[in-house]
Amino acid sequence: MPDPIQISIVSPTYNECENVALLAEEIFGILGECDDIDAELIIVDDNSPDGTGAAAEALREGFPVQVIHRAGKLGLGSAVMEGWNLSTRPHLGVIDADLSHDPQILPELIRSLRDHDLAMGSRFGETSHVEKWALHRKLISVVGVGMARVLTGAQDPLSGFFCLRRQVLPEDFALTSSGYKILLEILMKGHHESQRSIPFIFRNRQFSSSKLNWREHALFLKQILVFSLQRVFGSRRR
Repeated sequence: MPDPIQISIVSPTYNECENVALLAEEIFGILGECDDIDAELIIVDDNSPDGTGAAAEALREGFPVQVIHRAGKLGLGSAVMEGWNLSTRPHLGVIDADLSHDPQILPELIRSLRDHDLAMGSRFGETSHVEKWALHRKLISVVGVGMARVLTGAQDPLSGFFCLRRQVLPEDFALTSSGYKILLEILMKGHHESQRSIPFIFRNRQFSSSKLNWREHALFLKQILVFSLQRVFGSRRR
């Protein structure tokens, strides 16, 4: 048997007190059956007023969990980078703490890194399903994904559930996106030759609400515009 895949999975949190224990139980309940995977969970909490930080600390007694406490809401991209920078492992991942990302596909996502540089959970595969997807949210997602696909060729380039090899990230790489579409930035700037999309069930949140708002959608449109211009002018220079 090859050496286990060592991976750090980062989960940024803000007011997820009721979810973090369930998240850890699900993740390690599934990965605990996988002898070929050695995973840790890094929770990056942005000073949640509901006690998420303390709930995360309590998990360290029973699970391979590290916790980063930050001074305030500093953005998803910087939270992910801070978690990844804490890790010394060769493989990295991201999962939402609100339980919307079904950990059942984590073994397949992680094992895909033996043959691919990056693996993402996709909401648009043949067997994918999004629970209670409001029409306006679906329209926004479909349009946004369509725009991002043109730039990346990925099935779900706006997924927030993905794993990658550390070498995908350029030296001194830092996410500039403060919003929720960090995978798009990695696909545009990272060093990757192969990627894999894995369908999954995007579950309805149980104890928290979506943190997406119109400001985040505006930031995404700005991101698309910037990357499109970079692609056009980069091609012209070549």
